[in-house]
Amino acid sequence: MYTKSYIISNNDVDARFLLKVPAIFRLFQDVALLATRDVKVDAMSLSEKNIDWVIMRMKVEIMRLPKCEEEIFVHTYPGKDMAMLYPRYFFITDKDNNVIVRSSSIWALIDSLTRKVIVNREVISKLPAEHRDDELPLPEKIKVPEDNKLVERRWVHYSDLDFNSHMNNVRYIEYLMDVHHSNYFLNHRIASINLNYLKEIKEKETIRVYTDASNPETISFYVDDSLAFCCQVSFVND
Repeated sequence: MYTKSYIISNNDVDARFLLKVPAIFRLFQDVALLATRDVKVDAMSLSEKNIDWVIMRMKVEIMRLPKCEEEIFVHTYPGKDMAMLYPRYFFITDKDNNVIVRSSSIWALIDSLTRKVIVNREVISKLPAEHRDDELPLPEKIKVPEDNKLVERRWVHYSDLDFNSHMNNVRYIEYLMDVHHSNYFLNHRIASINLNYLKEIKEKETIRVYTDASNPETISFYVDDSLAFCCQVSFVND
């Protein structure tokens, strides 16, 4: 298991001085890269072999959001691979070792030129599987309801892109958060979120954002009439 400590910056908090949910996903990306760097299977090392990690699904459970200037510890480890899919787990603990966030995710390896899924046993052999009894079950497939309402259209810009020249995983979270006005988050908090990344979104594409306006809320992104992303979000009063 790889562990890294962080102090919550005022750049990553909201009006209540609580960590913004998209920042959690950014921390997960950071520690996943650091955890795989020593064995040269991080994103930068694999890019030299025309191989990319892509996330397929992710699930996050939030017990509480850490506060500004609070020290937290982000932990990650790989699970047992499933053919061409590779689980990775995350935990966030506080200074008293209480778990405040936990997550499970499923990743794939793709050829950066063809964008097709590949199997590279050399990569996986360097990531021995680990297990914790309290790890979050792997994320499920989401069925998008037919009764959806269009919320907005968003144009993908340079600032949305990552090193793969596709929209960064964290930007999806920021977009789905923007379905609600900031006032909503003054007394509501995300308790859990289940994500399905279905299609890479590119620069200059237009995303149509839909919601079923329920709780749990299903939010979906469409590009050219094709479902590119969907999630289910559960809110609690806070």
